[in-house]
Amino acid sequence: MMTKTSQPGAEPANVFEDRDTAGQWRVEWFDDDGRCELEIFTGPDARRQALRYAMQKYGYFREVQLEQQGEAPRLP
Repeated sequence: MMTKTSQPGAEPANVFEDRDTAGQWRVEWFDDDGRCELEIFTGPDARRQALRYAMQKYGYFREVQLEQQGEAPRLP
């Protein structure tokens, strides 16, 4: 059975830790029409669960390190 990511032009899933909730990991995948599939994992082995899910569901993925959101720059 082919996964959706086997189609030409499909993007890999993104695996990353949530910016606002430390320890919460997300798997996001967008299809060619812009629709998104999202799974959220929590708990002490959330990262491992997210990586395993991405590999099993999509076949390939990239682990993304998001920049921390800081305060907005202040205007003079």
